[in-house]
Amino acid sequence: MNKAVSVYFINTFFVGALSAASVAITSANASVELNAANIAIADSASEDSVSADATGSKNDDISSSLQALLSGMKQFRAGFNQTVVDAQQNLVHEAQGTLTMTRPSKLRWETTFPDETLLVADGESVWNVDTFVEQVTVLSQANAIKDNPIVLLTSTDEATWSKFSISQMSSGITTDNSATDINNDNALQSFQITPKEEGGQIVTLTLTFNQDNELASLNMLDAQQQISTLVFNNIETRFPVPADTFSVDIPDSFIVDDQR
Repeated sequence: MNKAVSVYFINTFFVGALSAASVAITSANASVELNAANIAIADSASEDSVSADATGSKNDDISSSLQALLSGMKQFRAGFNQTVVDAQQNLVHEAQGTLTMTRPSKLRWETTFPDETLLVADGESVWNVDTFVEQVTVLSQANAIKDNPIVLLTSTDEATWSKFSISQMSSGITTDNSATDINNDNALQSFQITPKEEGGQIVTLTLTFNQDNELASLNMLDAQQQISTLVFNNIETRFPVPADTFSVDIPDSFIVDDQR
């Protein structure tokens, strides 16, 4: 994995209307001499409150749906094909390899094409092994992916989830009727995750699940308008996890750049 691709996983890879409604309703109850304009304002504020409540409830439901899907993914291992295109849709990178994850907070990314590379997140640190230059870069995992929606793949922490907005999509297009998509047994379920705080490397992450509720693909749009797409194959969600899966054996000849 070259550094341009690694960045996806190590530097980048959750009242006003209600207050207005409350004031309007209190004023209406306290006064018997409201004119038509004041009544209209109160009614409008009340409608805004209902709308805000409905939107918030829907967003919570969508977040809960995604969390439920990911909670069934306590283990995940799959081969992947990756493509990265730029803003003009020019192909800038291709890769193949294997992704292994366990919840909470552990990830192993290996590429076999075009080069053999390794990245491991062990729950505390991220180890990026560059065999070509014989160097290992070590970062604090909490700092490396704190603003990256990829963290939700393995995180069970509610405070982390609250940093992101989540919407449900269908066939890559946001829909207004999420229930229809969920109830369609033949439909893929897609969720778009957006950091609430702007300025991070990843603008959006889209997760798509197949009919068996398995993670089938993910799509990342970055701040440079590059799009990275991973399509998974040979998906496994139950398998033995060797003790060394999320550890790194560093040869003595390698330089270690510890940035924790």
